Amino acid sequence: MYKVSKKGWIEAGISFGIFAVIAVIAAFYDLQINKALYAPGCPYAQFFDNLGEMPTYFAAPVAGSILFWQRFGNTKKQHLLIKILGAGVVYCGYLVAIGVWFFGNFFADEIKYQWVYAVFFAAIMSALTIAAFSKIPEKTMKKLFWFAVFLAACAILANAIVQIMKFIWARQRFRTMTPGNPKTPDALLALYPGYDYDGFTPWYMINTIIKPEIRTDAYVALFKSVDDGAFVSFPSGHTSAASTSLALIIIPELFPKMRAKNRKWMFWVFPLIYTGLVAISRIVMAAHYLSDVLFGYFIGFGSAALLRIIMLKVFSKKGISFEEDQSAVITLTEESVEQLK
Repeated sequence: MYKVSKKGWIEAGISFGIFAVIAVIAAFYDLQINKALYAPGCPYAQFFDNLGEMPTYFAAPVAGSILFWQRFGNTKKQHLLIKILGAGVVYCGYLVAIGVWFFGNFFADEIKYQWVYAVFFAAIMSALTIAAFSKIPEKTMKKLFWFAVFLAACAILANAIVQIMKFIWARQRFRTMTPGNPKTPDALLALYPGYDYDGFTPWYMINTIIKPEIRTDAYVALFKSVDDGAFVSFPSGHTSAASTSLALIIIPELFPKMRAKNRKWMFWVFPLIYTGLVAISRIVMAAHYLSDVLFGYFIGFGSAALLRIIMLKVFSKKGISFEEDQSAVITLTEESVEQLK
């Protein structure tokens, strides 16, 4: 049975300690940090504002392409069903990525028939991606099936937690309270003379339970008139979406040669750095506070770390190995399904 090593527990303790220290700092200095770093026109902030969520948007096309090339089932109908399912996941993933993320970030709203272009380009990208994955050897593809499962689980779990917390906390964004920001209502000072970030609340205050005195229906309507996401600041969705890149941490477990060559650290460090860059950019962009990105970061990190432990325990319990003489072949027969239960 797989067990977390002593080193693993030490690393978990250090991570929690770092999280706790930053959370305490953010409890006192969230607003001051945002004021000091405020620079929404910064190219760095703009870059990650547009590209930070990319890992989550590409999770479905990658996972679907891997599923498409699996040899599950014993009949042609079962094989065909898997291919249809895989292709559907790829296409729907690209449809959302292009229609929502790409057009939303890189094209003006005035462009007509955006979804027509999205449907067209999603079909092209789906075909190219599935074709590209066809070049991967079958033995490798069987291992990548587990990466696809892990990738989907990381994306779903972390982002689900974030969205639930956003609804419960209902924290107001910094940008909506900052004079001169396009997301700040023009009528703000006229309706609330002397307004000075009066809608700010610390991260530990749950606004659906302890409602700020200033937050009347008229107040909420004023800010939502210019920013639909005015009250979903905590935690950071961009940071959590970027943390989907942490799904890479399962790769060394599927390909033991990478562990033997001491390359395992790369699959942890690079996603953590990328997620950190996205997190800082959200503060500079005035979209989030330090505590917002901190929780988004550690929700993604914690989800990936927890799911990794669960998956390795499942491998150990079921006797699934990825050594060079085995490939963890999965066949969807009644016996194999019963064994995995």
